[in-house]
Amino acid sequence: MQLSFSSFALNCVYDLKRDGRFSTASLYSNSIRSLCEYLGRDSIGFGEITPRLLKSYEQYLIRGRHKLNTISTYMRMLRAIYNKAVDAGHTKYIHHLFHKVYTGIDRSHKKALELPQLRILLNGGVRSRVLQKIQQTACVMYQLCGMPYVDLQQLSMDSITDGSLSYCRRKTGTCVSVPVKRDTLRTLRALGLGNVDMNTESGYHCYQSSLRKFNAGLSRLAKKLGIKGHVSSYTLRHSWATTALHSHVPVELISSALGHSDIRTTQIYLKGFNVGEIEKANRKILRYMDGR
Repeated sequence: MQLSFSSFALNCVYDLKRDGRFSTASLYSNSIRSLCEYLGRDSIGFGEITPRLLKSYEQYLIRGRHKLNTISTYMRMLRAIYNKAVDAGHTKYIHHLFHKVYTGIDRSHKKALELPQLRILLNGGVRSRVLQKIQQTACVMYQLCGMPYVDLQQLSMDSITDGSLSYCRRKTGTCVSVPVKRDTLRTLRALGLGNVDMNTESGYHCYQSSLRKFNAGLSRLAKKLGIKGHVSSYTLRHSWATTALHSHVPVELISSALGHSDIRTTQIYLKGFNVGEIEKANRKILRYMDGR
């Protein structure tokens, strides 16, 4: 019996889990599940994956009010599965198969908070002990140069020596060293974070559950403090990067602190300067040219 696209996708998920790549396995699973929901069945043949079907599926996702980055993730995961099948000889290569669907990155979606809102989020007064712990965790992530929540959960206090924290990014494997202030260190010890074993499936699910609770708590904290818009763990990371840019920190240094393996990834994070700031800079340059 010939292997179907959906069956091959499940095999890929199994292989990823076996290799400890639970995050990618989850993305593959969600993408194939979404496509199956659109078609109304669990089995999908390779011959059904056509530009026309993919465009129709994209329109279905748009009607469902999925964000562009979510649509892109689904399409990129499906493309990765299909390309693996081509390499394995299960189907033929089709030129520009995913060419007409969105596989880019939507940079217009604002993820960083403006500095006044960020200050309120990290320093605003709340009575709830649960929200206080959420706020303390958010402060630590921001103070550690926008450390991702996944890396915070795996943090070992043994990694901190002489006021510096060294760790390897879970996502990229890039080694990062960031300064740790004494009050940040005290908060870290009080929070009792870290020691999640992400190399097991149960550990990964434990992390996912913790992340969902943290993001839900962060959303409640923001609402309590009168901050509008979506706030998540990624908001802290993007906000640190954007604040660093507006403080005239070189992009290369920001990239290093974030643990990005490619500076282009950092540039995606960064929110551009507004018109007023550009105008101010231009006036300085023109005065310099006039000898003033």
